[in-house]
Amino acid sequence: MQAAIKLKTRVLPGKRIEFTSPELLEGEEVEVVVALPGEAWSGSNERENFEQRFAVLAARWYAETAVLSSITQKAMHPAYQEIIGLGRDVVPFILRELQMRPDHWFWALRAITGENPIRPEQQGRVREMAAAWIQWGHERGVIA
Repeated sequence: MQAAIKLKTRVLPGKRIEFTSPELLEGEEVEVVVALPGEAWSGSNERENFEQRFAVLAARWYAETAVLSSITQKAMHPAYQEIIGLGRDVVPFILRELQMRPDHWFWALRAITGENPIRPEQQGRVREMAAAWIQWGHERGVIA
């Protein structure tokens, strides 16, 4: 499981963002997602903005539910619910996320698509469940 920390900082002159964290090791590779103010989402490339919105929500969900063991609590998190609210257009991004990092996206996928490709014997096996959804995505042309 990946650890996550939430950091806040101000945008510095030149639109730079800097932060330090005692939890990080020098040279360690980290993923940083920046949540932009609402007005920043209105741009010319709607798909890119949509993908960025998903990335911000997913990062928030990962960070704020990392310590939870209850799948129900994870699925009821506001960021997860907002992802479900994005509708069918978000499915390719969730499937790509499952390819990179299998996690509990199954509730969202089922809620959005109304389908469930997971066989009973796969229940509780996250990697197998992810593989079933990824195969579903390939079969329907949702992902390449």
